[in-house]
Amino acid sequence: MALSPLATMNSNTRTTAARTFLRSLNILLKFTRLYGFAHVRSDAQFRTAWSELQSMLAMDSGVGFLLGVSGTKLLLDGVPVEGTPAERSFAELLGRAGLASIAFTTRVTAGELAEFVKAFALAGTKPGGLAAQLKAALGDSPSAGIRMNEIRFVAEDAANTKGGLAGQIAAQAHDPQKLLQMIVAAEGVEGGRGFAGAGSDGGSGSGAGFAGSGAGQGGGSGAGAGSPGSGCGSGSGMALEEDVANLVRLLSSIHHASQQPAGNLDPESLKHEFTELPTNAQEMLRQALASLPAIAGDGKTDGTALLKLAEHMAIRFALRRFERGEVKVNAVRQMMDRMGGEIEHLRKILTAHEEKMSKSGILVESHADILDRQFWAAVPESGKRAVLLSDEAYCVPPRNVRQHVTQLVEQGRVSEAVNILMNYAGCVQNRDADARRRTAIGLSELAELYAKTAQELLGQALRLVGEQVSLEEDREMQALLGAAFARLSQEASTRRNFSAMRQALESLARVEARRSPLAESLRPRIGVENRLGEFMEEALRGKCPAELMDVLRRVPRAAAEQAAARFSRSEKREECRQLSKLVQEIGAEAVAHLRRMLHERPAAEAVTATGLLSELDVPALEEELLERLPGWDRAYHDAVVRQIASAGAPERGRLLVVLMDRLDPVVWSEVVDEIGMSGDTETARALLALAQGERGSAAGPYIQVKAIEALGRLRAEEAAGALRKIVETRQVFRWAQPNELRVVAAQALQNIDPEWAAAYLPKSGLSAEDLGLAPLDAMPDAAWLRQRRYARVKLPRAMNAVAETSHGEYTMTAQLLSLGGGLAVSDARMTQGVQASLKMQAGLRPLKARVLMRRAGAQHVGFEFVEMDLEERTRRQKAARSYARGCALSYTSINWRMEACVYFCVVESEAWPSSS
Repeated sequence: MALSPLATMNSNTRTTAARTFLRSLNILLKFTRLYGFAHVRSDAQFRTAWSELQSMLAMDSGVGFLLGVSGTKLLLDGVPVEGTPAERSFAELLGRAGLASIAFTTRVTAGELAEFVKAFALAGTKPGGLAAQLKAALGDSPSAGIRMNEIRFVAEDAANTKGGLAGQIAAQAHDPQKLLQMIVAAEGVEGGRGFAGAGSDGGSGSGAGFAGSGAGQGGGSGAGAGSPGSGCGSGSGMALEEDVANLVRLLSSIHHASQQPAGNLDPESLKHEFTELPTNAQEMLRQALASLPAIAGDGKTDGTALLKLAEHMAIRFALRRFERGEVKVNAVRQMMDRMGGEIEHLRKILTAHEEKMSKSGILVESHADILDRQFWAAVPESGKRAVLLSDEAYCVPPRNVRQHVTQLVEQGRVSEAVNILMNYAGCVQNRDADARRRTAIGLSELAELYAKTAQELLGQALRLVGEQVSLEEDREMQALLGAAFARLSQEASTRRNFSAMRQALESLARVEARRSPLAESLRPRIGVENRLGEFMEEALRGKCPAELMDVLRRVPRAAAEQAAARFSRSEKREECRQLSKLVQEIGAEAVAHLRRMLHERPAAEAVTATGLLSELDVPALEEELLERLPGWDRAYHDAVVRQIASAGAPERGRLLVVLMDRLDPVVWSEVVDEIGMSGDTETARALLALAQGERGSAAGPYIQVKAIEALGRLRAEEAAGALRKIVETRQVFRWAQPNELRVVAAQALQNIDPEWAAAYLPKSGLSAEDLGLAPLDAMPDAAWLRQRRYARVKLPRAMNAVAETSHGEYTMTAQLLSLGGGLAVSDARMTQGVQASLKMQAGLRPLKARVLMRRAGAQHVGFEFVEMDLEERTRRQKAARSYARGCALSYTSINWRMEACVYFCVVESEAWPSSS
């Protein structure tokens, strides 16, 4: 089901309003950083941003909107925003701060927006500071008007969170290339088992290392720097949680001491702290110090090296605990958070360099991101696969999922990559709300990866997300899932994955059955209907894929409108036939929508449906046009005639005869021409009435000429008697009919009764030259829509002309000419289908006629004669014959477009015919 025009307009207006607010917010943040929040400029900009936010939320159904981040792109409800460099920088800042998205709900207040802006100003460009400031300003209340969605490596227990890792440690003072987060992983030691072990009882050797293990009442073993020890004694070989906490404090003291002048060092204090450590912790530290030169890499054993060492120890320790199965992946982050208080004084030492970089406007990668990356790089292949195929795959950061899957694809292990991505998408249906939230955020970021890994992945992911969207009760979760659904759908649309697009539309139909407002907000964001024009072009270029046809059947109304619009721009007859067939295959709903368009829409939109309906439902078209044509302007009458002619339906001649009385007389000449080109001999009686002048003043001499020509094209034998009468009838000293009527009647009789013509015309007083420029016959198999009515002549020199309209006079230079019209050069921009009085310089007296003007490119206009005196037509015919002597004529069909009627755009080399 397609959106109504009003729904589409509301959706577009909402998107525009959201982007306007985003620009105002960006300006507000800059003003606040430059001048402060209390400055008059900042205050005025705040009122503007608040007003725009209220206006945008007032358009919503109560869900609010989601400002997301995917790489350097900002996403509005999952749809990428084509932003400026400033907006891309804004997106990068959010991403580095660990924020996946920010939700603005309908509950937001001016005070919350103010706190939001102040938090950005206080944090500057420091990502860690931004996360902390936003959390302090907005809190974590479910009823908050502005909600943050952070990117975390693993699930976080809110009871154990102490402000988040992102704001605790910054850059190392001496090595800005790498943030040293030594303590973070070590915070996670829980339960007192297993950092470094030393087991002994009847065996020799020691087992101390970064991550050994031992059993309290059985054999102790160690794995690491030393050699394994074994025995059946009672050595525990484990550092307890408090032991590790003490070790953290000592490392902090060592680093702090390394920053002090030599005279201020207190070795006794450090020695005392060391001796206070339990034996296991002392042994662990000795082993670590022994490996310090290798870890530092540069031979320096200063505070920087200690930080590198601590980081190395922390990562190895967390990794070994994970590998032994002592903790699950969703507990790693809790391990890393529990001892945050122990490193507060170390954080103060480390922030100096980060502050300096932030003041310079340089975005510093958050240390949480670095630790995540290092930990993931250290996990063995089997461990990564086990996590990514588990129910806790959502805990893995999207960037790590992308890295691992990309490696698998490069190695040719596509099936493994597909299994991992399918398992990750399945987490969107996890019973835990936080798991669903994290998966939705991750899917938005990984949409491109799903699209390029395997053809079927996008469709399956869309099915899972769509099912969850239809079942989800929480409004905030609906917004996140909707953004993921829209992002995946956009990727399917961009990559022409029609099977995935079909799945998106099927899922949307299920959502619509349960949550209609949510479906209405999703429909314009999924990228199907706004790309239908491109899909239509693809269907016209070759055989339409079955999946694409399924997509079109899912949106029959929008597809019908796109087909009608494309039909109006078609240049070739085959394109029109394909479009007509395509609409038929879409189904009855598409045809019914075309009827509704014709019945309900304004003239400018309704007229586009007439061409297709002239082939698909002639009775309905006839009924509607008889009712609506009297209320339409002349330009739309002209468009209707050309649409019906373009369709080339067998019944078009009869239809035009029926509609003729409702059409503006200015377009009658075109109507009569089209009737003659239709080949429908049943229309001969109506044409004969026009040829004999029986329609009164509305059908003047020029229409009479056109009707006679049409009868000749139709080979209407019933008109032969009347036409012979026009040619043969004489008065006392002259012929009864004007010479121009006799000429066109004789030309028609050459087609209808060639034997009579051969016998009579030599004594008719008409020369072969008079009969030379005869009307051209129809060419049913012509490639172009508009068939040429007359041979055209390229003028040997430009002919100046003046067109006088109701808007003023326009000067032109005619280049091509025929008995039906011409092509001229003009810089003036004329209204399509405007009527004008044309004067062309030809000899002593200008040639005069009424014409319809149509655009034919940037600097050209086409004009079609709609009324002229018979004497003027005779002069024009003589002028054309004189110009044609020695010139090439063209008799083939022409390239004609509805909105730019180029009747005379190319002169083709063809010899003058021996007879015509």
